[in-house]
Amino acid sequence: MTALAALLVEDSESDAELVLRCLKKAGFEVELERVETEPQMRAALAIRRWDIILSDYNLPQFSASAALVLMHESMQDLPFIVVSGKIGEEVAVALMRAGAHDYVMKDNLARLPPAITRELDEAARRIEHRRAAEALRDSEERWSFALEGAGYGVWDWDIRTGEVVYSRCWMAMHGFESDDIEASVAGGERLIHPDDLAGVRAAMGAYFAGTTPRYKHEYRALCKDGSWKWVLDNGKVVSQDSDGRPQRMICTHIDLSERKRAEEALRELNEQLEARVEERTRELRQAMTQIVESEKLASLGVLVAGVSHELNTPIGNILLASSTLCERIQALSAAFASGALTRSNLGHGLAECLDVSNLIERNGQRSNELIESFKRVAVDQTSQRRRRFDLRTTVQDSLNALGPTIRRAKVAIELDIGAGIEMDSFPGHLEQIINNIIMNSITHAFEGIEGGRISIEASCGEGMVELCYSDDGHGIAAHLQHKVFEPFYTTKLGQGGSGLGLSIVHNLVQAIFKGRMRLESAPGDGVRLHFSLPAVTP
Repeated sequence: MTALAALLVEDSESDAELVLRCLKKAGFEVELERVETEPQMRAALAIRRWDIILSDYNLPQFSASAALVLMHESMQDLPFIVVSGKIGEEVAVALMRAGAHDYVMKDNLARLPPAITRELDEAARRIEHRRAAEALRDSEERWSFALEGAGYGVWDWDIRTGEVVYSRCWMAMHGFESDDIEASVAGGERLIHPDDLAGVRAAMGAYFAGTTPRYKHEYRALCKDGSWKWVLDNGKVVSQDSDGRPQRMICTHIDLSERKRAEEALRELNEQLEARVEERTRELRQAMTQIVESEKLASLGVLVAGVSHELNTPIGNILLASSTLCERIQALSAAFASGALTRSNLGHGLAECLDVSNLIERNGQRSNELIESFKRVAVDQTSQRRRRFDLRTTVQDSLNALGPTIRRAKVAIELDIGAGIEMDSFPGHLEQIINNIIMNSITHAFEGIEGGRISIEASCGEGMVELCYSDDGHGIAAHLQHKVFEPFYTTKLGQGGSGLGLSIVHNLVQAIFKGRMRLESAPGDGVRLHFSLPAVTP
């Protein structure tokens, strides 16, 4: 078992448990402390020395970037690995540049133990390197020995003579023997990849010109077997003459092969992640399309229910009146046939027949108006075609379709839309907006309330239609107002609420009508929705 003191920056207890289980399974004896805010991490860093820091990318009150800054402020050089559920390549590169050593996706925690082992080894090497650098002040011989022991090559350049001495570790790193390389700057340059030579010279020139505090550069160096190896040179001038001219420069020479392999693995992983994200996005779009279609079918279901309920009354009246008329005419005919028909009976009977005929006519006209209204709604919502329409008529058609639902909820609706407001747009989508916001009020605003009121007003000017919808229901708390337009957010989870009503409204206003909407609400003060829609949709 390998002892490991880990500081975990994570707000999810379940994710922390998964990380702990993964490390224990890999043979670590873990002492884990979880923090999720800056004060907690600052306190944890002050209490003790940690072996490694594992951090989620983004927390409600903290982030991996802030955790990195805090670690650097504490003057501790600890391995820092980002463990996140979702992170893009650009963000990962930015974190690596900021000082993170690696990152692991939460859905691939199998990579975490080897990454920790590698970074602990790297941290040990860094510690050895720092100790060796400190030992340089006491003894150059001890310093050189420590670097060799840490696995770093060293090259020592006598600037006055041009002679370069390469350490045994430097030689072994590239497979050379002591006599294989010319002990000069030119001999070293011949081992640099032609595509990288200009960059090496530029970095060296910038250092000697005082532009950079030290010479530091990555490049490909030739090995004895003909292969190329990525290395990092990191050096400074260690002696100068009385005039300040550099006399001697010492550089460490580090093998970057493992890091480059990790970067290549990271690149391949990101490519796989991008493909998976694209696939999931495609699946989500398909799911959203199916859900929107289901919502549309649900609206049509409300329409069918409204048709049957609204037509029951006038059709029932017509049937009753027609049967009454038939019976009265039969009675008059019988009286006429028997010779018992008097002038007064005839006049009274004709008056009754006329009243019944008028009743049949009125109910027939009402049925016809309802059918025409429902036909317009049905055609608009199924075809979603664009046409010119009267705003008041379209809104009234929606109210007719929702009539039974509105009456069952005992909600009074005030419609204040003047005649003559015409739009060249998509009436089906507008009816969908009206249906969704009314049903949202009935479902949420008037829960536990009888006798709620809804007001729908509209005006037109300068090519814009201003539509205002308001109810006197419960209202919405300020901290929830930004959530009500999010897909699938609902306070009726598991009670028939899909959380799509206001999300669809928001998308229709912006995507279809190219308009704007604004929400105003407070607890106990109802809801006001202001829509600004172009009279002619672009």
